[in-house]
Amino acid sequence: MQAVGRRSSSLLLKRREVLPRLLNFQQVQLYNNFNNKRLLSTSKIFLDEAKSDDSKPKKDKTKLPEFNPKFMGVASQIFIPASKENLPSIFSRPITVLKTWIRRIYMFGLNTFKIGLFRIQSGIKPSFLLWKNNAIENYIEVNKAFAARDVSKIKNQVSIWVERALIMRSQTLPKHIKLDWHIIRFNEIPKLMSLDPIMAPGMPLEYIQLVYRFNTKQELIKINTETNESEKQVKDIIDYLVFLCDTNTNELMLSGSIFENKPGAPLPKPVTADEKKEVLTRMRECGDIFRLPPQSKE
Repeated sequence: MQAVGRRSSSLLLKRREVLPRLLNFQQVQLYNNFNNKRLLSTSKIFLDEAKSDDSKPKKDKTKLPEFNPKFMGVASQIFIPASKENLPSIFSRPITVLKTWIRRIYMFGLNTFKIGLFRIQSGIKPSFLLWKNNAIENYIEVNKAFAARDVSKIKNQVSIWVERALIMRSQTLPKHIKLDWHIIRFNEIPKLMSLDPIMAPGMPLEYIQLVYRFNTKQELIKINTETNESEKQVKDIIDYLVFLCDTNTNELMLSGSIFENKPGAPLPKPVTADEKKEVLTRMRECGDIFRLPPQSKE
């Protein structure tokens, strides 16, 4: 009996010695797995830096490239639901009309959410009335400068994409033609269609992208300096213009223009690696604010 008791007690002692080892082994395994999953954690970065060769010159990783708003164009696809006047009859295409209205409501809710998120993250109260007035002034000054062939006058009010497109178009105009442009009236109050807060590298949240719908009646007079003949054109024009707003100074820069989507068009998909290569192409195309809308495939 004593021998059996000694054996049982020795087994208990061994189990007590093995149990901490097992627990320690499990803790090490969990710790290793936890660190493997946290590949982008701060502790992992510090450990990797400690293992690196100290003889190599260390680069200043805190220094980020400066953000220049003039290089910011229309980089992403912006969804603009089809307007009421461009919708088909609900009796002929009810599903298309229903999809358009659902996406219109969705975009309204998304823009409302973005406004609240911007106010919380930046602590800035949006000045929508001031931004709209500045957008109108920018729009008028850009068109007048182009008609006068003096693009340099509005160089600080447009992106490089808009500036290059205006210069190229002004060079194609006949030298003996003089233009006179002005807005007769706004057919409706300019409407804010979309907004997107933009986080610049190494800077707080202070830039926001605004899209306005301008429905105007415009007059363009072409004067032939050789024959002294003039031609007047009066048209109703709808523009969707994209502006980059600095919320600290409330100054707006014209980034480009876009067109409304076709009735029933789906929402844009998230940007993929392949589409990132097309960003420069999109900014270049949208920078031409006087281009014609794309032809419908229907």
